[in-house]
Formats: sequence, C-alpha cells, structure tokens
Amino acid sequence: MITTSVTMPPRILFSFLLLTGAAALDADESKSDLAPVISRPGELVFEDDFDKTEIRPEWKPLHGTRWTIVGGKLQGEPSTKEYRQAQIAKGNRRHSGGTPSSRLLVPGDDCIVLLRFKLTNGLGGAHFGFNDGSFKSGTGHVCRFTATTRKGLTLQKDKNAKLSGDADETLAANEFNLKPDTWYWMMLEVLGDQIAAQVSGGPVLKARHPRIDLPKDQINLPTRGGGVILYDHVRVWNALPMAAAKLAPPIKPTIEKL
Repeated sequence: MITTSVTMPPRILFSFLLLTGAAALDADESKSDLAPVISRPGELVFEDDFDKTEIRPEWKPLHGTRWTIVGGKLQGEPSTKEYRQAQIAKGNRRHSGGTPSSRLLVPGDDCIVLLRFKLTNGLGGAHFGFNDGSFKSGTGHVCRFTATTRKGLTLQKDKNAKLSGDADETLAANEFNLKPDTWYWMMLEVLGDQIAAQVSGGPVLKARHPRIDLPKDQINLPTRGGGVILYDHVRVWNALPMAAAKLAPPIKPTIEKL
C-alpha cells in the first residue's frame, strides 16, 4: 500500500544548521526556514560551503557539464556546444549535457539533505534524488524530489531498471512554483520507506513506497531546461527516528493503492 500527503511546513524560523552543530555561516544565510518532519538529525556525514577554489572529490560532474566554484557557490552550466553536437552525433542526445547535472557521492540511506539553491539563466527545474548503485550493478534511480518554475513540486518513485515493465510513478505533487533567480532552502528526508521534501515557502510533500527503502549509494542532482544552477551550504546527516514524544501525527492518506 502507498500513502501520500501534503502538509504545510512549520511557521517558526528554524536555525537548523546552528542547532545541529554545523559551522556558523553569514547571518542572512545561516537560518533555514525548514525543519525535519519525519526524522531527526544524527551524525553529520558531509558538509560543503564551497569556501575553497577546488571542488571536493565527492562532487561528480555528469555528461560533460561544467562546474566551478564562483564567489563561494558551486555553479553548474551546460556542456559546450561542441560536446553536445558530438554526443548527439553518436546518438546520445539524452545525456549530451544540455542542462547541468552532477552527483554527490555520499550514501543516502536514512538521511537528511539540506542545501540552498538558485535557478538562473532560464533553468526550469532541479531534481534531488538517490541512486541504487550504477545501472550495471544496481537498479538505477530510486526516487526524487523535483522543484520547478512552471510545473510545481513532485515526489517521484523512479522505475526499477532491472524490473521489466516498471515505470516512474508520481507519489505526491503540488502546484507551488519556484521564482527564477531566487535562493531557496531545500530539505529532503528519507527514513525506511518514507520520504519527505520541502522548499522555502512551499508545502511539505510526504510519501511512502517500498522502493524508497533500498541502499542508496549517491545523491543524484540533474536539472531541466538549459541554464545555470547554484548550490550553497550543503549538509547531509544520518536520519534517526523521531523521539516518541515528538512523533508527528499519522499521515492522512490522499492516494491509496493496493
């Protein structure tokens, strides 16, 4: 059985980075307005404020897209025109690098991901998801949260690449659209078969699906709509169950499938 729901985020400003012991940041950037809703933070396993000129090895550019640290932010741009033309000539249009794409090689089993991001230069959307190994050794993409400027927010179960007939499936969605050239906080939680996602000013999307409860060996970060994306203040924690006294009310199903 699959259950999903959409609820609004806490209204009280939550200084998540500071409360969990992360390094102090500039005052106007240190206070995330997002709080976890299905888990609580455990060990901090990765953090990056892009305060060095070299990109850390955990970041893996994909499809020839270009990544640099500019002004303390990680900036992703599409591949060059020449690269795209060469890939298309080989029949690889889908992965020709027309929109910035990367992976963060940090395990995503029961984790909380928090970061700031901005879509600019016409970029239409960002995806925040997880992979179960490579397509050769695992089952491919597991699940993702998509935030866009025109098509709202979506939680998706990705198809199992090794299961014939399996398909992508929308688990929860909302019409909240991002504004271009605007910084947003994004929080993504996975705990067992549960997932919750939110962006600044938007609703909380929650869902459950058996596919979510798989080993997730990397965080997948594609985008859509040819433009530029900026990331800042990236944190990944191990996610722990909430204490009994802090458990959220049961999820009220809005979609149910047997």
